[in-house]
Amino acid sequence: MPAGLWSWRRRHELRQHGRTLVGLLLLGGWTNVAFMLALVHGEVIRILLLFYLSPVWAIFAARIFLKEAIGWRGGLAALLAVSGSALVVSNGQGFSLADLDTNDLLSISSGLAFALSNVILRADTALGDVHRATAVWWGCVLIALPFAFFQYSPALPLPEYGYLLAFSWLWIAGATVAVQFGVARMPVSVSAVIMPFEVIVGALSAWWLAGEAPTLLELFGGILILLAALLQITRSHGHPILLGGVEMEKGEL
Repeated sequence: MPAGLWSWRRRHELRQHGRTLVGLLLLGGWTNVAFMLALVHGEVIRILLLFYLSPVWAIFAARIFLKEAIGWRGGLAALLAVSGSALVVSNGQGFSLADLDTNDLLSISSGLAFALSNVILRADTALGDVHRATAVWWGCVLIALPFAFFQYSPALPLPEYGYLLAFSWLWIAGATVAVQFGVARMPVSVSAVIMPFEVIVGALSAWWLAGEAPTLLELFGGILILLAALLQITRSHGHPILLGGVEMEKGEL
C-alpha cells in the first residue's frame, strides 16, 4: 500500500510506461505466486532447480525480443540446463513430458515469467525502481487472490494467524529487502556465487525439516543447472537481472 500511494502521487512519471507496467504486473506477479505455490505443494529441491532454468529462458527471450546474440556461452548454458533438468525430472529413467507434474510446471512457468520480466525491464530502463517494484507487488496481490478464494482455508487458532503474519513480514519481507539492497551493490562475480547458494540452503532445509533427500542423479542434474545459471550470470555483465521489480545483478529465482 505505501509503495502504491507513492507511485500514485508520482503518476506523471508513468506516462509512456503503460505496457511495461502491465507486463510487470502480470509476469512479476505470476513469477512469485507460481513459485510459492510450487514450493508449498512440491519437492523443495526439485522446484528450486527447475526455477533456475530461468537464465536459459532469458537467453532465448533476449534473442527474440532484443536481438541479442546467444554466443557460445549461451549455447553451452542452454545445453547444460536442458540436460540437468532432464535428470532432475526423470531421475535418469528417460525424459518424458508425462514426468512433469503440476508443481514442476508451476516452477518452470515461474522461471519463464521471471526471464520475460527481465527482458521487459531491459527494454525500458527509464522506469524508476519503486514503480517497478510496485507493479510487481500489486501483480502478486491480484494474481494470488483467485487462488486464495478457491483454496481450502484451515481453521487455525487466532495466535497462529499472528505467527503467519509475523513470518511473512519479518522473515520473507525482510529477506526480500535484504536481497534487493545487498545484491544490487555487489559485483556480478560475487553475486553469481552467492545467489545459487539458496539451492544449497533449500536442499539442507528440505532434508532437515521435511525429510526430502535427493538422489545422486538429481544432485548431478542440479549441478548442471547451476553451472548453466553461473555461465549466464557471468555472461551478462552489462545487463543485471531484476528481482521483485528492482534491478539486481542476479543472473537468474
